[in-house]
Amino acid sequence: MLTNFTTKTYIATTEAIRRFKQDHKGVTAIEYGLIAVVMAAFIVFAFSDSQDSFVGTLKAKFTGLAATVKDAPTEITK
Repeated sequence: MLTNFTTKTYIATTEAIRRFKQDHKGVTAIEYGLIAVVMAAFIVFAFSDSQDSFVGTLKAKFTGLAATVKDAPTEITK
């Protein structure tokens, strides 16, 4: 009786472990989570207010463009 119970428990445990190894749903969720973290970090970097960021560089370019337009002559001489 004990041997039969032990054998059934062993088979059930090994089958559960085998099914757990073949289940890839958790792996896919982790991959999507990692992709979301990387994208969030990129967005924070791109839109931060530092000079090296995309927005900081864009602000510098528009400031230079505004200064150039402001200093341009307003009348055309012939």
